[in-house]
Amino acid sequence: MDKDFLTYNQQMKHLRNDKHISCKGTTDKKVLCRYGYFNLVNGYKDPFVTGRDSNGNHKYYSGTNIQHLNAVKDFDDTLRMFLLKFIVRAEEEVRTFSAYKFDEINQRGKISWFEVNAFDPEAEIKKVIALISKAYTEISKSQADYVRFYMDHHKVIPTWILVKVINFSTFIDFVDNSKPKVKNAICKLYSIKDGRGYYDYRLLIGSLHWMRQVRNSCAHNERIYTLSRKNKRIAGTYFKRLPESYQRDRTQTIFDLLIYLKYYLSKEDYIELINGVDRMMRELQATIPDSAFEYVRSKMGIKDLSHFSTLLSDAKEIEYNKFEQM
Repeated sequence: MDKDFLTYNQQMKHLRNDKHISCKGTTDKKVLCRYGYFNLVNGYKDPFVTGRDSNGNHKYYSGTNIQHLNAVKDFDDTLRMFLLKFIVRAEEEVRTFSAYKFDEINQRGKISWFEVNAFDPEAEIKKVIALISKAYTEISKSQADYVRFYMDHHKVIPTWILVKVINFSTFIDFVDNSKPKVKNAICKLYSIKDGRGYYDYRLLIGSLHWMRQVRNSCAHNERIYTLSRKNKRIAGTYFKRLPESYQRDRTQTIFDLLIYLKYYLSKEDYIELINGVDRMMRELQATIPDSAFEYVRSKMGIKDLSHFSTLLSDAKEIEYNKFEQM
């Protein structure tokens, strides 16, 4: 059956009488008006659900009120913008370094990105050709002034413009199909290695893909704290410094992003990131019931808030000045 239209006052009454969620007065009505019933209740009710009644309707913890749901939404909104800041920073940097090393390895740019022999000779030719075609299509659709300028005044679009303009997923394919020396240089710069000390291409590409997915969710204003992918966790070196339960759990979560960003961010930026998320979590913990907070913490993939300190204990400096020798 279609849902009947309800005024804001009727929505408040529905929350009180049918869902037993406290919602009354000017302050609560303002929250409902600003965010909408669907965005607020349907989007952020889960931490407060205890189960279902005999009719299949959700039951909520006693004492749940609309401000509790609003607190989780505010947390998610703040987290979304905060994470996006660091993801974009890391993304821009990786794109820049990849373009530089790509040209350097390819005879200092004499072999252009649209030539098949600019890429890994072990890669499938049809994949490389498809990548070049996709990259050209994306760059030709760009409306950026600097792209238009190069299109009108030069015969070749330089690699640094290419990697800046193409979609993140296309860029990841660009890195994945680049010559080993390009990937090695990126892995060396960011210390992306496996347990034996070898450069870990799987972690490099996998971490970039998860950054991309989280970034896209952030950009589209989607709920972030519950974002996950089953059986996709890539447990690199930093996971092994955490309790073993992190290695047994194969679900990729926001906590994975925090660990992946440890490779890509400067020590100063990483400390700011982790301290910021830790602070947000503790503020939320002081605002909503313990059971609801434990739900949020679990969905983010965090076993215990003390593990933020573990992440910070060996935050590293990135030797940018040595990249040219890598």
